This record gives sequence, C-alpha cells and structure tokens, in this order.
Amino acid sequence: MIADPTREETAALIAWHAMSSTDIAARLGTSDRGLEPDEAAARLVLDGLNELAPPPTPSVILLFVRQFNSPLIWLLVAAAAVSLGLGHTTDAGFIGVVLIVNALIGTFQEGKAAGSLAALRDMIGHTAPVRRGGSVSVIDTREIVVGDVVELESGMAVPADIRLSSSAALRVDQSTFTGESVAVLKDEAAPLVERTSPGDRTTMLLAGTMIDQGRGAGVVVATGADTALGAIDASLRDTKATPPPLVVRLNRLARQISIASIALIVPFAIVLLVQGRPGDEILLLAVALAVSAIPEGLSIAVTVALAAGTRRMAARKVIVRSLPAVEGLGACTIIASDKTGTLTRNVLSVERILLADGRAFDRAEWTAHADALVAIGHAAALCNEASLGADGIPVGDTVDVALLGFARDNGADLAAIRAIVRVAGLPYEPARKFSSVAVDEGQGIRVFAKGAPEVVRPMCRPVDAATIVKANAMAAEGYRIIAVAMSDGSGPVDPASPTGLVFLGWIGLIDPVRPEVPAAITRCAEAGIGVRMVTGDHPGTALTIARGLGLEVREDQVVTGKQMSALTQKPAELSTLVLAGRVFARIEPVQKLEIVRILAASGELVAVTGDGVNDAPALQAAHIGVAMGIAGTDVARGAADLVLADDNFASIVAGVEEGRVTYANVRRIVIILLATGMAEIGMFLGAVAFGLPMPLTAVQLLWLNLVTNGAQDVMLGFGRGEGDELRQPPRAPGEPLLDRSAIALMIPPAVVMTGFALFLVYALRRDGHPLAEIQNAVLLMTVLFQNVYVLCMRSERRSIFWEPLFSNPWLLLGIGVALALQLVAMFWPPLGGILGTSPVVSRTLWFCLGATVSMVIVTEATKQIVARWQAARVVRAIATTGADRA
Repeated sequence: MIADPTREETAALIAWHAMSSTDIAARLGTSDRGLEPDEAAARLVLDGLNELAPPPTPSVILLFVRQFNSPLIWLLVAAAAVSLGLGHTTDAGFIGVVLIVNALIGTFQEGKAAGSLAALRDMIGHTAPVRRGGSVSVIDTREIVVGDVVELESGMAVPADIRLSSSAALRVDQSTFTGESVAVLKDEAAPLVERTSPGDRTTMLLAGTMIDQGRGAGVVVATGADTALGAIDASLRDTKATPPPLVVRLNRLARQISIASIALIVPFAIVLLVQGRPGDEILLLAVALAVSAIPEGLSIAVTVALAAGTRRMAARKVIVRSLPAVEGLGACTIIASDKTGTLTRNVLSVERILLADGRAFDRAEWTAHADALVAIGHAAALCNEASLGADGIPVGDTVDVALLGFARDNGADLAAIRAIVRVAGLPYEPARKFSSVAVDEGQGIRVFAKGAPEVVRPMCRPVDAATIVKANAMAAEGYRIIAVAMSDGSGPVDPASPTGLVFLGWIGLIDPVRPEVPAAITRCAEAGIGVRMVTGDHPGTALTIARGLGLEVREDQVVTGKQMSALTQKPAELSTLVLAGRVFARIEPVQKLEIVRILAASGELVAVTGDGVNDAPALQAAHIGVAMGIAGTDVARGAADLVLADDNFASIVAGVEEGRVTYANVRRIVIILLATGMAEIGMFLGAVAFGLPMPLTAVQLLWLNLVTNGAQDVMLGFGRGEGDELRQPPRAPGEPLLDRSAIALMIPPAVVMTGFALFLVYALRRDGHPLAEIQNAVLLMTVLFQNVYVLCMRSERRSIFWEPLFSNPWLLLGIGVALALQLVAMFWPPLGGILGTSPVVSRTLWFCLGATVSMVIVTEATKQIVARWQAARVVRAIATTGADRA
C-alpha cells in the first residue's frame, strides 16, 4: 500500500498520472493516515465541491421574447401597429393572434441543452469510502478533494480521477469514454509512456466509469471540472449546437422574403403617393401588401408538418427531441456512427473457433460441425468462474459468460457441468494470465486450463506451426483470443503449473455486429448516405467489425487517434486524413468532435450516433445527433436531437425515410404559400398598373390566408410520401428550400391566379358592379383556385389523376373545411358584414369554377416538365456521389 499525500504534495499529484507506484511511494513517504479532517475541509473550501457546475437556464419569459427575433415577425408587428394606428382593429387583431400563437409554439419547443449538462453532473456516484486521518469513512462524493485516498470495490461508480496505489484483479468498465466493450484491467505498477491518452492509462481510474470487478485503492488527483469527465463537460459547453438543415433553410428564406417585401412595399407606396392617393389609403394598401407578401401561416404549417413527422417517427422507434430535427435526418449525407452498442451488441460473444488440427469454424458453421466442438466447449465450461443465475442465465466475468454461452450453443448441459466436483483450481489472475481447474468426472482427475495463448501453449505438447500462423492471423483481425487445453488423464498434473497438456484450440471472441445493421447500411448506400464508424477500439477489431457490417474498407482507410494527434498542428493534412477515412479507431472524445467538424466543413450534412459520455460533444456539434434510448447515457440522450427507442441502427434508416417525407411536405407547403402570396401581390401590383380598384381588402386577405393556410394547406404536413424516398440521393447540402424546380412550380399557377383575378375585376367593373361585389367575387375565386392547386400539389411528380384520392385524407378534410368556412362567410350576415362577403350570382360562380380548370392544366403541365428536370438531376447525382457513399 502506498502512503497518502501531505498538504504540500497534494497539488503535485495531478501531474503523476504516468508515474510508477514505487515512485509515488518514494515521493510521499511512509505515512498511511491520509488527509487530516481539518485539512480535507480546507481543501474542500479551496477546490469547491466535486461536481460539475450547472448551466444557466433561460426563463420562460426570455424564451418567449426570443421568438420575436425574426425579420418576418418584425414586418408583421409593424403592419399590426399601422393597422391599429389607423383604427383598423380587426386587421391588427388577426395579425396579433398569429404572432402570439407562433411565439407560444416556439417557446414550448426550446431548451434541449440543459438536460445533457444536468445528466453529466449526475454521473458521479453519490457516496464513496475515503481514508482520512488514519480511518475510513463513507462520505458524499461532492466532498472528495484532491489528496483523498478512495477505497474501491466492484459495482462502485468512480467518484473522481484517481491514481491507483493498489489493485487486486481490478477491472473497470470505461466504455462510455472509450467505446471498448470489454472491462479494462487496471494495474498500479504498469509502466506508461509520456502523454498516454486517458483511456489507455492503466494506472488511472476516470470519474464516471464503473468498477466491474476486483478491489483497489487510489489517490484522488482531480475532482469536478478538472477530471476527464469535466473536460467533456467543458467541451459540451463550448460546443455550439449546429442548427438542423431545415432551420437554416427557413431562416434564409425568411431573410429573403423580408428583403423582397421591403423592396416591394417602398416603391409601391411611392407610386401611390405620386398618383395622389391619400396617406391613410397608402398605409392601408402597404399593410395589405405586407400581409400578402409575408406567409404568416408558414411557421404554424411547418410546425404541424414536423409534428406529424414526429408521430410517424415515434411509431418507427425514433423519438424526436427537437422538431426541426425530424427533417434533418433525411437531409444527412454522412452518418458517423459509434461502434459499441450501436453497430454492435456491446457484449462479448464467441464468434470463431480454431481447433488444434487447423480446422476453423465461424458461428454460422457450428450446427454442421457440433461434434468437433464438443471437447473445446466442455473444457471452456469447466474451467470457468461464471455462475448460473436462478433463471439459468450465466452471470459473472464477460469472457467466462461468453464461453458458457458457446458451450450451451453446442449442446453442453451447463447445470450438469457446474455440478461436477472441482478437486482443485487456480482462479484467473492478470499476473498469471491463465486459470485452471482439476475435476473428477468419474474416470480419474483431469486438469483443464485456459488463458492467454502465449502462456497456455507452452504448457502443451507441440502444435503444428501452420495452425499457429492461422491463430496469429485471427488475433490480427481483432479477435480476443483464449487458448484452451486439457490433460489426457494418463498421469497426475499440477493445476498450479500444468505441463504436458493436450492443446484443444483457440477461441475467438468479439463484440458481434447487430444482425439488422448490415442491411441497414446497404439501404443507406442506396439512399446516397455514407457511413463512417468511430470507435475507441483497437484498429484491427474496428476493421474486422467494419467488414462484417458490409463496409468496403481498405487498411489504409482506418484512421487512428494517434495519427490524428500527430497532425494536430497541421490542419490541412488532418482534414485530408479524416476525409479519406472510413473507420476511425482509438479515438478520444475531442477527436470525435474534430472528425464531425471536419466532415461538416467539407460540405457534408453530418448525423452522429452514439450512446456514451464520449459521444456527447460530437452529438451536439453534428447537424443531427442520434442517441441510443436503452443503452445510451443520459448525457448522450440530452445532447442528441433524436433518440432510438430500440437502440437499433436500422431504425435510423426508417428515420431517414420519414425525414425525407417530412421535408417534401414542408417544401410543398412553402411552395403553395409563396405561390398564393405571389398571386395576391400580383393582383395588387396589376391593379395599380392598370388603374383598377384594389381586388381585396386587408381583412379579406387575412381571412383568405386563415381559411386556406390554417384549414387546408397545413394538412399537407400529413402526407405519407410516395414510397421511393430511399431510392433518391440526398439533397445537396447547400441546396435552397426554393430551388429551380420549386420556383417553376410556383410561377405558372401564380400567374394564372393573378390573370383571372384581374380579368374578373376588370369585367365586373366594366359592367358597373360595386367594389364590394367585385372584391367578394375575387375572394371566392381565389379560394377555389387554392383548393384545386393544393390538390394538384399532393405530389410534385405524380399527376393529380394518378395520385390516390385518399393518399392524404386529412388534406381532403382540410379542403372541405376551407370551402365550408368560405360558404359560412358568404351566407352568414354577421361574418359577412365583417369580411364584406355575400352570395355571388350564378354567372360569376360558373366563371370561377371554369377558371379553376385552367389551374389544373397549367399545374399538371408544369409538374411534367419539372419531373423531367428532377429525373435528370437524380441520374447526375447518383453518377457523381454513388460510389463515394458506398
């Protein structure tokens, strides 16, 4: 046992991570009392509590106020203020209701980051046994200070960064830091090179890891924010969350609409002023134009579309924490996935057997060769320290549990084997690297041994050299190798130092691939999405797993953390290395974050999957973070946008499909809203240009947008897609929401609506109809136009005549409600008095109905042209990116 530190020596401990235990003992002296209680209290005051600082949490009021920080909102607030100033309270009221509803929705959706940081604070255990003043007491982990000596035992959460002073078969589960599925052996006397990464410091325990087995003691060298866990916390705080792609596109669109609206309203007002129009009339018309130009229902319609996508994703085991992330997964071009627990099961499993005669069998071949595997399976089950639980399921060391599972799969009766009398035995110890057991099976004493091949093989009779070469190749592929041997019963064998054994073969263990993952990766490739595996595991293991997943990876495409560290001061070379990599092994948390940033900087839209603490910064920095719901830590789930309820990588593919469906729905909503807005603007500009009266009042415009947007267009968000979303390449990362195809689908229908509305105004005015009747007729015709337009736009590619009528029953309901509301406005005098609406004569009604036929013809013709454009784009995209995404 090494001595505990004095007050003066405590501060120097932080630099001792790589020192040997002998050096520490020499530096500290021989005292074994630990810190005195008063000294510990002083250190506690100096250092602060052993916990991570809570993040600031914005108030609900501040969140609400933030929702008004948008150019579109500013324009609408200005329009409401002008309307109110002119005494038009109805107009101002309509705009105000829309603003309040939007703000409430946005307030409800914000605040995801607080959960991840709170979860980090909770990862440190609550109490721990600490030696102070020559005695051991259990204290709150928040009171642990640098210099304390902590007693360690199995099942305990490590409360701080600790330099070991002693250990006995101490194994630690640090998979949440390194991604390794096997508990890591710790040894206080292990020699370490300078600058050894935290995950490889076998003399150190990291805060937030778990003691898997064994006992030990150690000196606290870092607490709270100074620990490796604290470094991740700091990284998470300093990492700015990347907004999902849809948010970026909508913000860009909002700025464009705002600039265009101002650029339109100012010249419009000047023209009216030159014409001699009264000032109050100019202001009212400017308000009407602003209402036409600004799709005030856009945010509500998009929210409904995203909420509908959220429900569909939840049904497919993908839980959405942030609404815009629904669409983001469908936009990703690369998925950077954690290995352990995501692509693999995070358990050791026997996957390959190499017998002493050179025969090798993978798991799929066991059934056909069960007889050949009986002996090695029997030996592995006998020389085994795992036990059977009440339900018959093996429990204990992960390696021994895997070996019992292998024996059971090959016909062994585990209960009967465990009942065999053990005469003597030698348990596994890291220093010996093997275990043995002597059993009496009724035909004399027989000794069985298992352990490291370099230890067990010399105990045995000679083995064919060619078979040894095969075993070395198996180890090079990333398998953890266990050698198994037995005595032949011809004479006594000492279990403590066996010799003359019969070598049975090598057992290869590995963390197996989830069976559904290879097919999911294939579907990702078909959808044009690349997959990169990021792990803390050994490069050989990582390469083996990657190839088992179906990823075509060359050895030179495996990038290690050591390679990245060597290029820290050479950013250009580091970027080249990362972009060429397909598998990343022995990666530290900060390097995982760097990988995400480099991929994003290259123009990729990056989705990151993970379940551990080490994944949290990368999950937050990625465009879309996807955490595991079952095996994932609270930290990972808190930092992610999406959570897989079943920890199934294949669910990501379902999420990609739903994300693309949601994007298509949002895109159609935007196209329809802007096309109808363009038509309304065209009506006003055309009226001014041709000296016609205004076709609609401001309140009629608001009513029109309320009826068509609120009751009808929003229902486009419930569309379920066209079935071929995963056969389309991902959108280019820089592609705007309104590309050439979208604009083409907007302009011809907008021109048709504008042209017929102006003709109707001209014809009715020529025939001497009053202005109120003209505006009433234009309002009805515009509602009908939009009813037909939204029906045509259920699909951007398929004809209205080929699209199933009930492909989106909610949309049919919305159209029915919109028509019903318009009829109520026309035939119910109280509402008609507010809106200036009334029944139209039959001649006007037939003209309006006939005009809608032209909308169908124009929209369908435009869709056919656009479909040909899109098909050509898909061919080009597949030719350009298909091979690279494989």
